[in-house]
Amino acid sequence: MKKLIVSGMLCLIGMSSQAQTIKWDFNENTPIDERVSPVVREKVEKYAIEIREIVIQEKLAMETEVSKVDADLETGVISDSLASNLKADIALRFSERINSGIENLKFDLDEVVKQQVQYSIMNTDVEQLKKEQEEKTKEWHYKPKNEMTGYLAYGMIVLPDDDYTKLNDHLGYSSGIDFGFLYHRQLTKTSPFVFMTGSYLSWRTVRFDDNYFVTRSPEGNLDLTQYAHNLDKSKLRSTYIMIPLGVKYSITGLKTKNEETYRNPDKGIGIAANVYGGFRISTNHIVEGVDVDYRDKKTNYELNNFAYGGQLTLSIFNWNFFVRQDFSPFFNKGNFDNRQMLQFGLNMGF
Repeated sequence: MKKLIVSGMLCLIGMSSQAQTIKWDFNENTPIDERVSPVVREKVEKYAIEIREIVIQEKLAMETEVSKVDADLETGVISDSLASNLKADIALRFSERINSGIENLKFDLDEVVKQQVQYSIMNTDVEQLKKEQEEKTKEWHYKPKNEMTGYLAYGMIVLPDDDYTKLNDHLGYSSGIDFGFLYHRQLTKTSPFVFMTGSYLSWRTVRFDDNYFVTRSPEGNLDLTQYAHNLDKSKLRSTYIMIPLGVKYSITGLKTKNEETYRNPDKGIGIAANVYGGFRISTNHIVEGVDVDYRDKKTNYELNNFAYGGQLTLSIFNWNFFVRQDFSPFFNKGNFDNRQMLQFGLNMGF
């Protein structure tokens, strides 16, 4: 413990000394750090110089012995392994000599700490500290939430069973990722309501199991076809630009500071409801497996050009759990069936 305290004091003195050097070179008006007692500063600096002298002296002696080992190694008197062992023994021996030399200095840490405590007590202006603290407190004012934040979400996509049996039987784990920005505006500093809007990209990936993949006939009809060999990947990904619009209600209670009442909607629990809508900007059909590897971004796989729906979110501090329901069919009318996407996930602002 004493070594840690001494190390900390040496660091503080070292920084102060460096500051004085910079002051002398560049800025004559830089004040001296008065947090450390002049007596303590002098003793610690003297101790640091004595330690440095011990280290330099022992290091020079160690380098002499290491040079002898290197010379014997070059002339073939000793082997590489023996040279390595000798160097390790030399390093250990001189490390012990350095530690022993430092201990022999008999630095009286208790007396130094006592002097520093006395100096701090005698040279601390309590009234000035109170005044500075009061000024900082008076300067504080709560501002209603009015900011733009990053938005990231991940969720599991569910396409409930419908009329098309193949899709029911061979639909795999599907997921969605959202990334964008949201704007939050608290109505007043005590209001529990926060208005939300923004824009984000929504990637929706539907996967297929059992070596099935999507095909489109020349007439524009979609179907699921089973590949003759194993498929490592079979998925249909769509990207939408979405615009949400909603309100969050914060259950957090009112707080008072500096006789100012406010409510922080980011603390505690909150419930949000919003609608969203957007349009599709790209499609990517990815199939990888035995003798097949392609990404098709040009074919129209009859995914709905527009998507819209509603979302409920439960916020627990910075964790936001959401349920999202599309009101629009996932595929265009007449393809597969009219099933609508349901998504469960987690989102966060940053």
